[in-house]
Amino acid sequence: MSLMFLPKAIDTKFLPVSVEPISYNATTFLPKDVHLALSLVLASQEFHKAKRTSRLLRFLVEKSLTGEVRETSEYAIGIGVFDRDPATYSTDHDPIVRVQIGRLREKLKAYYAVKGAHTDISFDIPLGSYMPLIHKTVVPDIVGPPESLLTVVPLLSVSSDTQGAVFTSGLTEELTFQLFKMFGTKIVPPLFYGVSDLASPKKRHLLEGSIRVEGVFVRAALRLIDVEKSSIAWAEQFDHKGPLLISAQQELASKMCMALKLHFLSITATC
Repeated sequence: MSLMFLPKAIDTKFLPVSVEPISYNATTFLPKDVHLALSLVLASQEFHKAKRTSRLLRFLVEKSLTGEVRETSEYAIGIGVFDRDPATYSTDHDPIVRVQIGRLREKLKAYYAVKGAHTDISFDIPLGSYMPLIHKTVVPDIVGPPESLLTVVPLLSVSSDTQGAVFTSGLTEELTFQLFKMFGTKIVPPLFYGVSDLASPKKRHLLEGSIRVEGVFVRAALRLIDVEKSSIAWAEQFDHKGPLLISAQQELASKMCMALKLHFLSITATC
């Protein structure tokens, strides 16, 4: 009697939504740049209180970076993100992944329409797939008059402990570095703040702010002063929760730089 071997049935719940190759370009980016872009999205107004949506986006971006396409099927997401029981979970009867993906697309659309309009890296979840596309955004240069200067005033620590003062000092250094990388020689570092030859008729801005540290909570208040008009041109607050490490200074400084960049871009657009 001859034996017949039938091909083993494929369990489709472990396959991605589309069996066609999904075009994504996470491997063309440095992971640290993608993680920084992700942290900016998750800290935004659209995401910072949306725990489920934030967890979903983080999961998908991490899987995109590692190329784990199988882990972004609807079934795998339901278990990995929304803690569904593998023994009873059925995508036919539980639409949580589809619902949350729809909400994620809407939140990303809202974020990139305003706050994230000029970010260097953006995320997109195309229809028919759960694997995010990671895009490189071409941001126009911020062009200002040659005489424009942005003077960084040393950030003020309003905390009574030494830890707050040390963190504030390090944040000033990190902010100055990132501002220089973004704006170049238009930045005057804190070392030269108050030097007499800066008190010239040139159109200038002062960037000043204060840092309040309470345990693992940090609130940074930043203000842009228009020297010519003797008025506040822009102000924003930035929060951080976690250990007071160098990475926290880098994250806060990055958020500050991006917000300031968006402010100057908005001015350029209206000129």
